[in-house]
Amino acid sequence: MTALKTKTLLAVAASALALAACGGDGTSELQNPGDTGSNPGTGGGGNNGGGNGGGSTGACPTHPNVTKVTVGTEEHCRISGEITTNLTLTAGPAYQLIDNVKVGKDVGFNGQAAGGVSAVLSIDPGVRIYGGTRIAQLSIQRGSRINAQGTAAQPIVLSSADAMGYATTLGLANARSPLAAGVRDDPYSGEWGGLQILGRGVINNCPAAPAVCEAEAEGGSGKYGGNVPNDNSGTLKYVRVEYAGVRFSETNELNSIAFWGVGSGTTVDYIQAHNGGDDTVEFFGGSVNAKHLVLTGADDDSFDWTFGWTGKVQHVVIAQNPLQAAGDAGYEADNNELGFDILPRSAPTISNVTLVGNTTAGAGLRLRRGTAGKLYNHVVSGNFQRGLRIDDAPTFAQADAGNLSLRSFYISTATPFHNAQAQAVFAKDANNRTGASTLSANTAGGKAYINGVNENGVTSVDPRTIDAFFDAAPYAGAVRDPASNWTLNWTRWLND
Repeated sequence: MTALKTKTLLAVAASALALAACGGDGTSELQNPGDTGSNPGTGGGGNNGGGNGGGSTGACPTHPNVTKVTVGTEEHCRISGEITTNLTLTAGPAYQLIDNVKVGKDVGFNGQAAGGVSAVLSIDPGVRIYGGTRIAQLSIQRGSRINAQGTAAQPIVLSSADAMGYATTLGLANARSPLAAGVRDDPYSGEWGGLQILGRGVINNCPAAPAVCEAEAEGGSGKYGGNVPNDNSGTLKYVRVEYAGVRFSETNELNSIAFWGVGSGTTVDYIQAHNGGDDTVEFFGGSVNAKHLVLTGADDDSFDWTFGWTGKVQHVVIAQNPLQAAGDAGYEADNNELGFDILPRSAPTISNVTLVGNTTAGAGLRLRRGTAGKLYNHVVSGNFQRGLRIDDAPTFAQADAGNLSLRSFYISTATPFHNAQAQAVFAKDANNRTGASTLSANTAGGKAYINGVNENGVTSVDPRTIDAFFDAAPYAGAVRDPASNWTLNWTRWLND
């Protein structure tokens, strides 16, 4: 997780993607000083949900930002620039993103910014999109929306030119071939920028504390933040983002999927971020909610939050990739780096999560910098350095006040706790347990994330009693048994 940063233009050579994503338990969220009242914030078939390989058929949409181009023997649809009129991508052709493709022009926190234009990008089931340059990103501006609704049989895939077999033809630096069918070893990441969604939700990262806090996102993505908690940035459903994430510098990075001040009117359900060059998913303030997340192979942290995020999340599988040596924490959870008690405080509510470590680096959960949060029904397993780490006096103060709580946890890492203080927070709930893992994989030799007898033996919290947002899932962890495995057929790598 990176942080509030100095405003930086995207001016990076393609070779910059060869840099490793920042890692280690000491990662910092270095913050941008900001403007007055506007402050910068910080493959194959089967279980792979359809192949990423070549093949492009069908006509390109007629639109000012879409151009037909020839890539090898195929015709692709190139998308570039600022999209200021509605655009629909239909299945058939391959779509190529060039540099920073922005949907809409920022309308400001109040919808009245000079020159602001709202637009909607609609993406049909089965559409394949790839980064045509190493710094390509898709950024949804404030006041605009993405309507990407795939299905389990036809997920929407945003991937790299390498994974789709076009990188060499395009002459991209460090081009590689797609993985062969059935290959499990998948060390690749950071091959394009990723998906950035910018909303008008509430954030807390303005040092000057103006009436309405705005910020400049990293990577040149745009401005975010405002005073619309239920802001609607669209819908993501059955969407995979693969091999994304760019580290331009220590203080300027793109995550695979970033939610920048996104409001609770946005729908996020069944998404995967795989092999991210930085974090797989990060929430920068706002109150967006999400269900059914698969976060695999982060080069840094898997699930990050900061700057006052207050959303609700349920059903999450986090699995680190042993070939991503820079993989760090499962959760890296902050309130605000520059002021641990700045309000509104980060305070998400999260239930039914399984975290599986595979790099021996970082903690399963690292809670710090004054974050609050209600965390229920978690399973923490695998080769994390520690199962639970809690840092900083203001974070412990939130636990003492009951604003940070862990209930119905099962930790089976070799070292469950970073220190006695973290263990004491864990011990506040009589249903929290440690013990041996009985997780199993969907396929022989695959990643173990499906509950066994020990995980299902935890006395759980019924999440329906917490909030109407939550589904009935009275068990610890993300996947109770093979019969209820919601990750099948649309995800990549997890079930190989």
